[in-house]
Amino acid sequence: MSLFDRVAELVDRGEAAAMLTIVDKDGSAPRDVGDRMLVTPDDAFGTIGGGHVEHLAVQDARAVLADEAESGVRTYELEPDGNTGMVCGGTMDVFVDRIRGNARLYVAGAGHIALELAPLAERLGYDVTVVDDRAEYADPESFPDGVDVIHGDYEAALGDLPMTAETAVAVATRSGTFDRRAVAAALDGGAGYVGLVASGTKADRVIDGLAEEGYGRRDLARVRAPVGLDLGGSGPEDVALSVLSEVHMDRHDATGRRATRLDLDDLAVVRGGGDLGSGVVYRLHQAGFPVVVTEVERPTVVRRGVAFGAAMYEDEVSVEGVDARRAADVDEAVAVLADDAVPVLADPDAAVAAELDAAVLVDAIMAKGRTDTGTRRGDADVVVGLGPGFEAGADVDAVVETDRGHELGRAIYEGRASPYDGEPGERRGYTHERVLRAPGAGVWEPTVDIGDLVSAGDTVGHVGSEAVTMEIDGLVRGLVHGGLDVDEGTKLGDVDPRGEEVDPAKISDKALCLGGGVLEALLRLR
Repeated sequence: MSLFDRVAELVDRGEAAAMLTIVDKDGSAPRDVGDRMLVTPDDAFGTIGGGHVEHLAVQDARAVLADEAESGVRTYELEPDGNTGMVCGGTMDVFVDRIRGNARLYVAGAGHIALELAPLAERLGYDVTVVDDRAEYADPESFPDGVDVIHGDYEAALGDLPMTAETAVAVATRSGTFDRRAVAAALDGGAGYVGLVASGTKADRVIDGLAEEGYGRRDLARVRAPVGLDLGGSGPEDVALSVLSEVHMDRHDATGRRATRLDLDDLAVVRGGGDLGSGVVYRLHQAGFPVVVTEVERPTVVRRGVAFGAAMYEDEVSVEGVDARRAADVDEAVAVLADDAVPVLADPDAAVAAELDAAVLVDAIMAKGRTDTGTRRGDADVVVGLGPGFEAGADVDAVVETDRGHELGRAIYEGRASPYDGEPGERRGYTHERVLRAPGAGVWEPTVDIGDLVSAGDTVGHVGSEAVTMEIDGLVRGLVHGGLDVDEGTKLGDVDPRGEEVDPAKISDKALCLGGGVLEALLRLR
């Protein structure tokens, strides 16, 4: 039997294999360009030269078959100090290519779903077999010519059919008893995909029944029940498309996500681009959500090195590798999103959430206990407030705790966060001492930069003619932008007594923790 005859045989049986082909060689090598061998998980046919080089190539082929490596060219150095340790004195390039077996779909139950599913799967290249224990349903005339139809007991008939990792079994019989027997046959046969068309309650009964029969929960977790992707619709044709989409997705190890670069259906709007809101923005962006930041025209951004709101002054900023750009309007904001960046928009009331029908709105203006920021439940599919001033279940869907301690970052779905106490976070025993505040009203002009080391008594800027001086030694971690008109008591910056131990260009642990709480809430509530 030739190598290609074996390939055809394996493909027909639905078994995967890897073809090794010598595509180049330099110097002395045991075989010539074009020579091939075939590798399965348990066997090998032909040769590309034997010895250690073939042993390594077979290992690489089986890694591809096990989805532990990608197909492609492998280079083997046939020298004592090369990757084979051989002494031929050359190199050999081998292309490792995975060959998939024929995809099979077995449908247990020849009812209305099978009538839609079988022809659809056949058009996509699946070898389709339908099994039913009722003679009037197991009628070949009801299905396309290429579909095999078997009249017989579900468990026995499925048990007699060959199954491999390329086999999918969709179970859609008329009762839970028959469902259980068909699912058992699919698990026993080693089918790569097992799906059960059933309600959640019925699916639980089938799975629990199999567990009582001795099937392990690890194996039962492979059963897709209820089956299919959430594509909408409820008719037989909708269910068939949903099931086959999931079968196809699993077979090709795909994600099922949209291929478009930008999906505004997942849009998150974060109201407030300060350092804490920016921790939320960072988490959501890294999780794949498109995010828009809304701000006032001239925000008082203290930790501006890690605040997307700083784009209102600097047009473009980058926070830990996430780029943000100021956008003039909603259309420009969408263009920024298409570049996988974060648009920052002058929009104090977050009107963009309604304009773009946002999925998520996060109020991160940190109102410090103010009871009405204007954010309302219903402004988006999921509305989350950070800290005090919001009531989960009333004006927002969830509140995330902002007070440092054991509850920091916790998502609250009923009730409120801890009340605002006005106390800055403690660092090495210092609280209020490390905060810079305006001694009076006027225009703020700093004389130091973020990241500078300062000492107690140093002047770090002026508000009008009044100097702003340090109370402690430390590293300047935050400063609001110069040129701002400020009132007496306005927070101008903060200093960290830990000095050079602190990196002012990194988002704080607190901000990231709040981002985690928001991410939990939106994933739970959407």
